[in-house]
Amino acid sequence: MKVHRGQDFSVYGKIDSVLNRRPVSVTFGNFDGVHLGHQKLLNELRSFADGNPTVALTFHPHPSHFFPNQEPKQMLMSIEDRVKALLELGVDSVYVQDFDSIFSSLSANQFCEDYLPSRFMISATLVGFNFCYGKKRAGDWSHFAPIAARLGWKCGQALPFMIHGKIVSSSRVREAVQFGDLSLAHALLGRPYSLRGIVVKGDQKGRLLGFPTANILCSSDVLPQNGVYAVKVKVRGTCYVGALNCGFRPTLGDGLKLQIEVHILEFDQEIYGEHLEVILFEKMRAEKKFEDLVSLKDQIKRDTLAVKNYFSQVESDRNEN
Repeated sequence: MKVHRGQDFSVYGKIDSVLNRRPVSVTFGNFDGVHLGHQKLLNELRSFADGNPTVALTFHPHPSHFFPNQEPKQMLMSIEDRVKALLELGVDSVYVQDFDSIFSSLSANQFCEDYLPSRFMISATLVGFNFCYGKKRAGDWSHFAPIAARLGWKCGQALPFMIHGKIVSSSRVREAVQFGDLSLAHALLGRPYSLRGIVVKGDQKGRLLGFPTANILCSSDVLPQNGVYAVKVKVRGTCYVGALNCGFRPTLGDGLKLQIEVHILEFDQEIYGEHLEVILFEKMRAEKKFEDLVSLKDQIKRDTLAVKNYFSQVESDRNEN
């Protein structure tokens, strides 16, 4: 993946069309989670582009992380994962604008008439149904459309994408994951929700119990409810079945910090420092405190068996269909 880093931005993917100011079709947004609503917008952008390269303009950090009077949004994806997902969906270039004091001070007019023309040779723009921009989010579709027409940009606004009678949004995905509704999160994303991160050293308690775990320092802020989950773990390009535990491990003591740890079935490799993707499929049980370590070990055995049976049933159902 090509990347060019400027003073206040980075461009990923096919960077030449942006850097050499060739005609491009642009859409804008935070794109956290890259859910089905985002995917629909990007598909429409390709149809709207008249054969020109497509660019997704996004921002980092999220504006809520920049302004001290706002509560920072928990992010479904790191910026690196967001860029990768956008490019995998067929966007030619992803332009990541640093959300800093200079950018945040741009008025809606300055964003449209100064910033955009200075960064892109725009042939067409497609914006989301609720996209706002400029200082105090003063700009919206009614402001954008006449300016785009005056500047000679083909311009369109995408309609909201609905599932179960409600608009698909990043906030809705966050709520589904945090409340343990993985099937809804899957429906909103068009894929199972994943946690990504680096394997770090833990306290080796799992190994002492006979079930070694990979402790993960997650790059996403949004974690599922505490409990045990049936997951698949992508390690070095290969997927393995696993049992994920998210919680404070109350049987092992009080005051312990929240940990994300996964026991990868039929796997015995050294992976400290490596990146993992943990794909969540089903919550198997809630977090529970056991009387002693023997009871905990017996439960982990049952959890492992339950995870195996879950995926065996999933495979059986898939073969029947």
